[in-house]
Amino acid sequence: MRGCARAPVRVDPAGGGTDAPPFCIEHGGAVVNFAIQRHAFASAQRLDPGSGIVLYAMDLQEGAAAESVKDLGSEDHFSFIKAFINRMVPSEDSVLLVTETDVPAGSGMGGSGALGVAIVAAIDRAYGRQRSPIETARLANDIERKDLGYPGGDQDSVGAALGGLNFLEYHAGGGMTPRKISISDATLRALEHGSLLVYSGAAHVSGSIHGDIKRSYALEGSPTVKAMIALRGQAQLMAEALESGNLSSYASALGESCRQLYKLHESCDSPEHRRYFQLIDDCILGGKTCGAGGGGFLFCYAKPGRRNECKRRIEELGGLVWPVTIDFEGVTSWLESPFDSDEIGRFRELVAGSG
Repeated sequence: MRGCARAPVRVDPAGGGTDAPPFCIEHGGAVVNFAIQRHAFASAQRLDPGSGIVLYAMDLQEGAAAESVKDLGSEDHFSFIKAFINRMVPSEDSVLLVTETDVPAGSGMGGSGALGVAIVAAIDRAYGRQRSPIETARLANDIERKDLGYPGGDQDSVGAALGGLNFLEYHAGGGMTPRKISISDATLRALEHGSLLVYSGAAHVSGSIHGDIKRSYALEGSPTVKAMIALRGQAQLMAEALESGNLSSYASALGESCRQLYKLHESCDSPEHRRYFQLIDDCILGGKTCGAGGGGFLFCYAKPGRRNECKRRIEELGGLVWPVTIDFEGVTSWLESPFDSDEIGRFRELVAGSG
């Protein structure tokens, strides 16, 4: 059988960045994290012995194949997937792994974290293993941070695995406690209705931004530390506002989180995003760049009755606008019938054509 899985991407309306070391270890952090109905997908199928490794990314229309995982190339996307196979698939096994994502690269919505969670869940399902959602998140994040050496924290993986609205508390000295943010149905519907995701087409590169932040963090009297403390505080205020149903205070914390994000380092800022914010400023109660900044998506909360006007202005400027629906399932996995020999052959042809 073929193991299949999907995991939602996330938006981080407050506290993003305080989940990453060294700040979370030295000071403790806090993140508000929403999983949304945009997903990463993976399917894993064990092949006959000696068939080798076959990888294909449906959204990128790119693939790779080799006799063993060590013979795979080092292209960025496939070095990511290769690390998961290295950790989770016995070296003598042959496997077909197919992936797909709903968000563009550099979206700022934790796409790689969601993809990693989906890959772990799909491989586990193919091999008949069981793992809790938080254990799935921990393994996926461990592969990204340790095996691949990617900088950052774990909120992307945790949000993708748990789903829903989460308050993630990071303890000084180590450790994290996730807590579901409990809101009324009325607050949830109003939150979803007023929320918009905006894409200008300007992607970000989170790894380089994380490096900039880390270097600034180490400076004596660093403004980065001050900004992170403020981001942590806004996450705490936002969680309280959501649970009390005060969406005006929620939006205020959203806007202040964006201002503090830009203070982490100049590379977090984006002239393109500022242009969009200026265009819709009178239509929104608050908005924030997603993720580490420098590009990607904006997450906005419109004023009552101004949502469609906000959407129209963005589209006239050439931006893409997505509605927002919360994903409460988190990572899910299931079994499907295996690809037959013709379908496996088609993937091999696609891989050959993508080279």
